[in-house]
Amino acid sequence: MTRPGFVAGRGDAIAVILPLMLVACGTPETAVPEAIPDSSGTADTVPEANSAEALPADDVILQTALDQAEALDLCDGFYQPEVAEAESQVYPLGDRALVEVTCARAAYQLVYAYGVYQPDGTLQPLSLDVFYPDPTGQFERTSEPTVGGLSTFEPEQNRLTVFSKARGLGDCGSLAEYRWTGDELELETFLYQECDDTAESFIEPADYPQVYPEQR
Repeated sequence: MTRPGFVAGRGDAIAVILPLMLVACGTPETAVPEAIPDSSGTADTVPEANSAEALPADDVILQTALDQAEALDLCDGFYQPEVAEAESQVYPLGDRALVEVTCARAAYQLVYAYGVYQPDGTLQPLSLDVFYPDPTGQFERTSEPTVGGLSTFEPEQNRLTVFSKARGLGDCGSLAEYRWTGDELELETFLYQECDDTAESFIEPADYPQVYPEQR
């Protein structure tokens, strides 16, 4: 993208030659002045590095996040570098990005951790709220640095869905939906299905009993 240059004195030469050509040809012509390129908005203009639109490329964000993941213990002791490098994802969201670090592979699902890539290049760890049944069957809400399951993030809806299998068959476990608020992943719904060896039919995760918000 090289800006074209100008030859000094070219306008003077045209001013002398053009009248002679008009006389010789006998046809009046109107000289069209040569347009001067506008240097105010050239294609190679690059926004400043600290502007809101200047997030680095996804692979740069991901590598920066992975470089910090171990120091921050983002994966709570489950970090497998080769899995993280191959499976992790970046979702740009305005002047920041949601980073989904795939910490490890479990028997039939993955272990995830989440962080927010900040404009200054730092990674802010996030936690996810989940529910666990206690021995009496009552559900207790807790916040976890990692979550096991299969995840889907929809940037258009700012929605993260995590289906956590309680066993390999995938016929029981939990289905959680979180919404990106601009600062955190806020729990919107949490469904849970107990494992039952006597169940006669497979229940789709979307049809699990709802734990949160509590139905009245």
